[in-house]
Amino acid sequence: MNEFINHFGGYISQYGYFALYGLFFFGLIGLPVPEETLLVFSGFLVSRGDLYFLPTFLVCYLGSISAMTAAYWIGFKLGHPFIEKRLKRFEKGYRVFKKTEEWFQRFGKWAIPIGYFLPGIRQYTAYFAGITELRFRTFAILAYAGGAFWTALFVSLGFFLGESWERVFQLAIKKVTIWILLIFVAVVLVVYIYQRVRKKRAGGKPDE
Repeated sequence: MNEFINHFGGYISQYGYFALYGLFFFGLIGLPVPEETLLVFSGFLVSRGDLYFLPTFLVCYLGSISAMTAAYWIGFKLGHPFIEKRLKRFEKGYRVFKKTEEWFQRFGKWAIPIGYFLPGIRQYTAYFAGITELRFRTFAILAYAGGAFWTALFVSLGFFLGESWERVFQLAIKKVTIWILLIFVAVVLVVYIYQRVRKKRAGGKPDE
């Protein structure tokens, strides 16, 4: 964790909000950036008075959705074969790419907001949204709303934890993320089942 603080904290100290935007943009595009840790750390810096909450939230959020939007259009324009061929050179990246493909086939468009809570997966959901030619409006609603919730949640967590963020984060963040993800998936499943039942009933109505 000290290595993280020295490495990324140095960028933030030197370049401020510009560093945060860049880190989240390149992190969501696919470069190895520990986004959750960075969000919580940013919240801690807000609690210490080094940063302000609203600009911190906005630059992290805008960096994330800018990357998601760029990834969507890359997937949309270049397609599955082009991206897969280039990722085959990188074993870990290719493995996560295929795993994300399975997730997208299972959950469809809901993989986009769910993916924010899954490191590795979230970097590829936008590509698959583009590859499958999901309507941009649908993608934007899910990606931008999910991004706002994800960003606000972890920045707020860092703010309220304050000086104890590092100790608590290491102990609890995985469990917290799992519970949030389970609740989110449960809500998505309820909505999905409700829509299916409603559509089935509407389709079964006799013509008047």
